[in-house]
Amino acid sequence: MKFNKLITTLALLAAAGLAQAGDVVVIVNKANDNSVDKALVAKIYTGESKVWGNGGSISAIDLSDDNPGRASFANDFVGKSPAALKSLWTQNVFTGKAVPPKSMSTDEDVKKAVAANKGAIGYIKASSADDTVKVILK
Repeated sequence: MKFNKLITTLALLAAAGLAQAGDVVVIVNKANDNSVDKALVAKIYTGESKVWGNGGSISAIDLSDDNPGRASFANDFVGKSPAALKSLWTQNVFTGKAVPPKSMSTDEDVKKAVAANKGAIGYIKASSADDTVKVILK
């Protein structure tokens, strides 16, 4: 059992090393017409921004901790390591400043959640993007 866990962990670490800048894209609901740039994405995923420019609530969606896309996103779009981001969210929750993004296991789960909620934002591998969502940042 421990051997299987070790193999799984090593495989995930190897996959994380393969995630490159440009592999992850930021997506929103197709009906979302708000202006979004990298700075706003960083503010959303650090708990600083909770509403869109039009006043609607933001529903941020994260990939799970073990998904290699999460590390790529944290570094490339938020400008923080996954560990630093996790620490920030621990502090945000403890102080009552913000609620962390909902975590999903797969790109498909993120796409479905974003497609179903006008105020949602998420990120997925570029190769997983399709016409059910709008890609806003690459």
